[in-house]
Amino acid sequence: MISADPDEPLHVLDLPQIHTKPSGTDILRTLDLLAIKPRSFSSSAHEAVKRPAVQPAGVTRYLTSFISSSLSWLDTDELREAVWDAAAARLSERSGRTAMPAMSRVFTIPSPLGEELTLTLHEPSLTADNLGMKTWVSSYLLARRLHTLLESTPQLIPPALNTSKPDRSLRALELGAGTGLVGLSFAAIKDTSASIHLTDLPEIVPNLSHNAALNVELLTKTGTAVTTGVLDWSVPPAPLPTQAEQYDLILAADPLYSPKHPAWLVDTITHWLSRSLDARVVFEMPLRDAYLPQRQELRQRLGQLGLAVVEEGEETGYDDWETADGGALAVRCWWSVWGWSEKL
Repeated sequence: MISADPDEPLHVLDLPQIHTKPSGTDILRTLDLLAIKPRSFSSSAHEAVKRPAVQPAGVTRYLTSFISSSLSWLDTDELREAVWDAAAARLSERSGRTAMPAMSRVFTIPSPLGEELTLTLHEPSLTADNLGMKTWVSSYLLARRLHTLLESTPQLIPPALNTSKPDRSLRALELGAGTGLVGLSFAAIKDTSASIHLTDLPEIVPNLSHNAALNVELLTKTGTAVTTGVLDWSVPPAPLPTQAEQYDLILAADPLYSPKHPAWLVDTITHWLSRSLDARVVFEMPLRDAYLPQRQELRQRLGQLGLAVVEEGEETGYDDWETADGGALAVRCWWSVWGWSEKL
């Protein structure tokens, strides 16, 4: 049994050594101690995620010793496989964020009543072609901002807090939902009848649906219905939906990473956004220099559509990628709320 004093990091030689043939339980407990999790989005530039209380020198060789061993003293093939898998995962984690294995992550978001709600999201291991499976800092910031919409947008206020409007069913749509943090957060903070449809590309939707199922206990506490489905912005929209099929609120976090996206995104908004003067579109996106032309084009196209900024601002979050020196990667983001210009 390892007793780790957080003020006195262990040396790798203090860990169970393979030549002593430690039990499977002790090995797995030690490998769990060596786990590296992604940095928290709420971390400041000088605040790191809690790391294993083990000095890094020699850890890679230590992990390799388990992978290269037959582990013949362990009782079952299943136990040996579990040790090899855990040791391989610890090595992968030390190769950077994209090498980390699949994981479940916990996020807390504020509600309009001042309490913190907890969501659990599954993130598959990342590859260059599935970055939509990752939760991005812009999604985290928007999820934590959503409760303020209840204060700034009258139509979104629950009837119990807004006696000037009759009870109605609010329809919301998330575009490019990814892991679903924004849409699921919206569903979790609503305390009135509403629905939200979380959408993304075909390869992303299965994990999106899985995350909705992971949070069913929290979501059933509200009256908000959550559905998921495929919505590819590049596919020309079908005939205009009826007024009942359109959405009062459209949410999108970090939606621009191709020169084609501004046109596709606005075409999708044109198709699905309600023409009610209370309808809103809410964005949060990183202020990456490389995508300045896309942001400018998005603003221009939204204006041509007849939408105008109701509120906007900038804020800084910290992504779970790290800088070269191991610090938190600060990401400046722009958030904006858009409404039909006739309302202004």
